[in-house]
Amino acid sequence: MQFSRGSRMRTNIIAAFCLALLSITAVRADEILIADDDFNKYVKTAKPGDIFAVYPGLYRLPRTIELSASGTAAAPITIRPATAGKVTIQVPVTIGFKVTGSHWTIEGVEFVGVCETDNNCEHAFQIVGDADHITIKNNRLIDFNAAIKGNGKIIDDLQQFPDHVTIEDNYIYNRRPRETGNPVTPIDVVGGQHWEIKHNFIADFAKAKGDKISYAAFLKGNSDHGLFERNLVICEWRSSGGVRLGLSFGGGGTKDPRFCQGRSCTIQHYKGVMRSNIILNCPNDVGIYLNSAANTELINNTILNTAGVDVRFSGSFATLANNIIEGRVKERDGGRFREVNNVVEPDLDNFFPGLATYNLSPEDPEDLMRAADDFPGVDFCTGKSQSRWLGAMTQPAQCSIPEMLSKIIAQE
Repeated sequence: MQFSRGSRMRTNIIAAFCLALLSITAVRADEILIADDDFNKYVKTAKPGDIFAVYPGLYRLPRTIELSASGTAAAPITIRPATAGKVTIQVPVTIGFKVTGSHWTIEGVEFVGVCETDNNCEHAFQIVGDADHITIKNNRLIDFNAAIKGNGKIIDDLQQFPDHVTIEDNYIYNRRPRETGNPVTPIDVVGGQHWEIKHNFIADFAKAKGDKISYAAFLKGNSDHGLFERNLVICEWRSSGGVRLGLSFGGGGTKDPRFCQGRSCTIQHYKGVMRSNIILNCPNDVGIYLNSAANTELINNTILNTAGVDVRFSGSFATLANNIIEGRVKERDGGRFREVNNVVEPDLDNFFPGLATYNLSPEDPEDLMRAADDFPGVDFCTGKSQSRWLGAMTQPAQCSIPEMLSKIIAQE
């Protein structure tokens, strides 16, 4: 049989299409059901677009889970519950999930540290090296020293740090003070660029041994362009004691250049933004601590029942605009700041008469309606842009903090 030139061309096109279709089918992403404790046997063959759907129930990890495969921007790899129902993963080892691949999303799961001693339950997640574009959202992370840890690694003398990581809509807290001298900081990040820590609840992160100093979250190690936005931090919620600080760029600092991005520890963070956060009940120290944090912006935060804000060391410079701060803003050891239209008072009990019960409705709402232009914020409650308001909330009644806390307790 003879074919015309046009027929041969059509046949070649059809053949090419069939080969392409077979190729697509061969690498088709899957939804994989997980229904036993050994997650490693499932995730070790992960490929872009896979969804690891965990059947509701209680799981206990036999060892650290290695998330070493990589997804893509268009096809991330996901771990989530298979259906409606609670998934609880008990972590009896130092690290629950070690993430070294890129483009993973973990959502909708409860992780609980259950180690024999608090020294051992370090991290629910350790995000390491080139683990870029990781998203951890809508999870509960309970009873860890540093539930989420980010840090670099060195390969052939080249540094690698995780960038573009999103930590969003999580509940992170401990049910009692941590009986350890190890660092206690629920979100502890050393190095990396463009970390976004948004709309999380972080509370009760006391360190009972050693120096007894702990932080809610920090980005340090010459990291840059970090964002803390719309987080609710309660240093002392259901327990008290120790020295608990709120949010920080710089934390306690990193000195060893091997662990600092670019092998320079002179600056701990560059161009960070803290916007529309609510930080409460840190009676023994500050709500925001800036340590060698260059070109920092603090916009529309509400900071109550803390010592206020510290801007420390010569590398620190901060702009504060439209914040409500009970306490003071202090320059220490060469740190500098400028203020634009903040409320900074040693006592704001009359401003927020219901603070003892977490009611942040002001005595006179008009007191909030005098924000400076040129510093747009976002509303803590809705996430929408806000202007001409002081502090994190434009309409406190829209998202009741007491109701939020009651919901957290009811789900335990």
